[in-house]
Order: sequence, then structure tokens, then C-alpha cells
Amino acid sequence: MIIISIHCFPHELSGYKRIVQKLNKCILKVNNPENFLIHSSLNINSKLVDWKNQTNEQQQKYCELYENISIGSTIKCENHIVNNFRFLGCNEHRRQTIKNATQSDTIIFLDCDLHFNEDILKYHEQSVERISKFIDYFIITPNIVRLWDTTWDCIVHPSFLQNELNMYKDINPTEISNKNYGNVTLSPNIRFKWGGGWFNAISARLLKFTNIPNSFVGYGPDDTFVMQCCRLMRKKNIRVQQYTLNNMIVCEDQNIDHSLVSLKQNTPNFRKESNKHFNEELDVFSKKL
Repeated sequence: MIIISIHCFPHELSGYKRIVQKLNKCILKVNNPENFLIHSSLNINSKLVDWKNQTNEQQQKYCELYENISIGSTIKCENHIVNNFRFLGCNEHRRQTIKNATQSDTIIFLDCDLHFNEDILKYHEQSVERISKFIDYFIITPNIVRLWDTTWDCIVHPSFLQNELNMYKDINPTEISNKNYGNVTLSPNIRFKWGGGWFNAISARLLKFTNIPNSFVGYGPDDTFVMQCCRLMRKKNIRVQQYTLNNMIVCEDQNIDHSLVSLKQNTPNFRKESNKHFNEELDVFSKKL
């Protein structure tokens, strides 16, 4: 099973709708559509979501919209509306996805602001089928455009390596992600580097082994943590490999509309708080090896 894991807040529902509609096109190109599952959550936690200008009826409409979008998925969809004070973001959702998965599954974490090519599921399916025959711990990562520093260049598409840093701020994500860049190939990556919700296909066996620590509440730095775990695993001669899905580019949309409902202004800096536990959690993991 390939599980597509999506967490969204009410202000991200337009992105969620766009993604489900795009996935409906993607699934037409795969060999085994019954082997895909969407695990999604709408997070309406009132500790985070600013409902002050919304009536109960208006809040209910967001929930109905989410359910209708999920019902419109041609991929089997397990959708959940969550109003739990302890459910603070994508880390809680992703931990649940990992818990529910079996060892043989593959997990794709997908952010609501991501743009991608409608062929990407087909190539992920082919790549997972090929790689899982000879390696248990793997990550398959699409290309990206140039970001904020050169550490990302190992997965940047060659067409964008000569661009200035921070070019991602001024791109047309739909145009770039939909363009045909040539034959799609798979190659080992020179280092472990990926973004958490950027359509990476990761073996559930790997994610169950590393997990996302409970001390990482809300969001961040789950991707960096798993990368560091992979480096430690390799030092212990545990076979783990990241691959690049060449010529499949994903892009973030920098223009999310927060005008209707948004997160509260005093929402904690979850990444900063989680980072305080990073080294401790990495030490705990290293002792497992």
C-alpha cells in the first residue's frame, strides 16, 4: 500500500481540494489504483484556529467542505475531522499515519501548498516496486527548484542550478511542475536531503524505525530528524538509501489565502520548541542502533 498522508487546517482547504483533484488525475495513470490510500485530517483545534469571527454554522461549513472534497476522491480516502487540544499539527497526524501503516507500506507526506506533475504517482509506484525488492529502508525524492541555500542543490533539477538562491519565491509553481523535462529516471542521491511534505515516498519500515518523536509537537523538525537518523544508520552499516526521481519537479505555492480563517497570532513556535529536544531525541535513537 502507498499511503498519501495529508494534514490541513481550514485555511488550507482550497489547497486540499486542488490536491485531491490532481490526485484524481494521477491515479488514472498507475497500474494498481487499489494499492493507494489517502489518510487525511482536517485540524479544527480551537487552540490554534482563529474562529472568533466565525459562527458555529460557518465552522460547520468548513467541515462539510472538507468531507465533500474527501468524498470526491477517486483514491480510497480515510478522512478525519480532529478537534483535540493535543492535536497541534502535521507531526501528530504523521505519527498516526506511521502507526497505522504496515511494515511493507510506503508513506508519502503531502503538504497542501505543493504543486506536482500528474505523472508523479505512476513513477513513484514503479520506483517503489523496483526498490523495495532489494532494500528495506529507502526514500524517493522528486526534484525541486533552487531554494534558500546550497545544501538543497543535491536534489535541485539541473535546469535551475544556475539560478540565484531564493528563486522559489518568484516562480509559477503550476507551470514548472507540469512541464516535461525529459525521461524520468531514478538515481541514488549523494546525501540525505528532502522536505517533509514534498511528495517523497518513504518506506514505512524506515519511518517506524525512526518514528517522529512525541516531543516534536505541531510541526518541525521531523524531516531533519529522519535524515540524521539515516546518517547514523549508515554509520552502523545499516543499508539505507535516498533516490532522486529525476525530471519530476515539485514546487511550493507561496500565496496561500488566509483571509477567511487563519491560525491565531499567538500560536507557539512549534519548530523552535521541538528543536530544543532534537539532540536528546537523536541520542535516544542512536542508542537503538
